[in-house]
Amino acid sequence: MLKKKSIGVALACALALGAWSGSTLATPINVNGVHWDSASPFDLTIQSLNIRESSVSGPGDTLYGYGQIGSVNGSNAFCSGCDLTFTFTYKVLSVNGNQVAFDNGSYQFYTQAAGSFHFGNPASVSGTPWVTLSGHTAPAAGYTETNGQLYATITGTVSNPTNSGGTGLVDATSGPAWSYLNSNGVSDGIGGFADFNLVSSFSTFPVDGCGTTPTTALGNICSYPIQGNGSLVGKSVAVPEPGTVGMLGLGLAFLGLFTWRRRKDAKADGRA
Repeated sequence: MLKKKSIGVALACALALGAWSGSTLATPINVNGVHWDSASPFDLTIQSLNIRESSVSGPGDTLYGYGQIGSVNGSNAFCSGCDLTFTFTYKVLSVNGNQVAFDNGSYQFYTQAAGSFHFGNPASVSGTPWVTLSGHTAPAAGYTETNGQLYATITGTVSNPTNSGGTGLVDATSGPAWSYLNSNGVSDGIGGFADFNLVSSFSTFPVDGCGTTPTTALGNICSYPIQGNGSLVGKSVAVPEPGTVGMLGLGLAFLGLFTWRRRKDAKADGRA
């Protein structure tokens, strides 16, 4: 018959293995070549290198854009043999004076061979899907519209902004990196949570040779007269490695085995 001391030893072993497995959660994260340290004091900050956007003028218009990520947690050495690129769309929800609100936001991030992305060629964004982000509906301080996902304060005109900025919230919704980005760590101010704060700045800056009237062919650089940059700020999610989960399971298995033996011995002694 197992004594209480033995049961205590078994429980201690299970807890120790569980605690050890928790301590071995790897802080370096690597998803399809994109790697970062979740223990970084900047975690998780994803900053774009450049963004190009189409022009919009009023409600119902669709904003198209693309770009490349330039750093993750302050490091520009985050993608081993690859470029991390993205495309995005939003729809203009409302225009109130110099305030523009957007909804139906969607981002698709890709990993592609290093050097295969060309900023002057929108069609060069391609590769393996990395994560999909969707706009998160919530009000923003100082804006009349309350049902937007992205809010912009415009200097100049809506179609030709200068020195303008935007803010909004987004959620990770699918893709290989989803489980590491789905933190729900950003309060939306109305009882919900998003994964990232989005902040951007932009101004009209057509590429030389494109003229002042944008084209409508999305594969043509002249369809994107607005240039800017942006950042996503949230938190990484610690996801256990398979070996770590296995050690935790081993600890629980030890506890289960000792419990089973105790019950078996008790029955043999006629006590149960």
